[in-house]
Amino acid sequence: MALLAPYRRYWSLLLLSMLAVPMAIHAFQPVATSSEEEARMLSPAPAWPQSVQDWRAMPRRFDRFLADHFGLRAELVRVHGRLRYAVHLPSDLRVIIGRDNWLFLNGDATIEQATGKLLRESEIAKFADRAVLLRTRLAARNIRLLVAIPPNGPTINRARLPAWAAETPSVTEYDLMLRALTERGVAAADLRPPLAAANATNPVYRRTDTHWNELGALVGYNVAVSALGKPEWVIEPARVLRGFVSIGGGDLARLLALSGDVTDEDADIDLTSYGPRPFEVGTVATQFESSGDLIETGREGPTVVVVGDSFTRGYWQDYFALRAGRYVWMHHEQCGFMLSVVESYAPDIVILAPTERQMFCTGR
Repeated sequence: MALLAPYRRYWSLLLLSMLAVPMAIHAFQPVATSSEEEARMLSPAPAWPQSVQDWRAMPRRFDRFLADHFGLRAELVRVHGRLRYAVHLPSDLRVIIGRDNWLFLNGDATIEQATGKLLRESEIAKFADRAVLLRTRLAARNIRLLVAIPPNGPTINRARLPAWAAETPSVTEYDLMLRALTERGVAAADLRPPLAAANATNPVYRRTDTHWNELGALVGYNVAVSALGKPEWVIEPARVLRGFVSIGGGDLARLLALSGDVTDEDADIDLTSYGPRPFEVGTVATQFESSGDLIETGREGPTVVVVGDSFTRGYWQDYFALRAGRYVWMHHEQCGFMLSVVESYAPDIVILAPTERQMFCTGR
């Protein structure tokens, strides 16, 4: 009696072939060190054990290496992410899928901040006290300081959060921060109301990304320059907004391995009517890993230094370049930025602009 019926033999051969294909691809493909789709580093090949402890850890290290480097892995990860996205079950717990398939970061306490579940009053006081010291030192050099905190996406897009997180809290850390700064006499701008008002007509944050879009950045810029008493610097959105264009998936889509499968939209901002001039972005030497940016506009205008993060880097430079003579951007490094670098450019205006989820002094 045959062990397998004839038709089952063919199925067995097909199954073995399917298993052999990934193995064959794995044998010939180069070993990758990172996954752009997942925005993370892949597990390296384990080194030869040198101790008993290394031998004990070898099975787990080898298992992690194989899990990150088998053939067709990238394609299978994309399929897995796409299927889970379709049923609102994110493949990465750092992401929450909200209403209308909006993605939100489930990290850095962004959801807890939006829902008012986390109120770190001592940390807020620490930041506000540091802002007072900064204001005092800058004022001695006749330099103005403004604190302008870009809100997290969930703070503005509360209506697109899952139902369990969409209720408006009575008080948030953003509220407490503005209160602490005001009590200490530090000038601060609340970016939330103008962003929320603009968001009622057009999106000001990206659907698959943690950041605001070009329109949101423009609204934030307008609030900041208005708070500085520069109404002539305001850029009218209706005058420059040409609509929205389709772009690839953002950083949250990458966490779900979906950046190549979903699209996003960004605002098309045309500053032609304001007479922009071409400029080059130079490098500012700081202790931050990617340094800072320097723009010499050639205009008669003040020197503006923005101490911010990814919400302002690249987003505000075109707007400030219309009015400032010199524009400098550097990272806040959670209050660990080098003040000597700021002062070396003899600024007239300094804007401290950490994103809501990073408005704490955890740096040195």
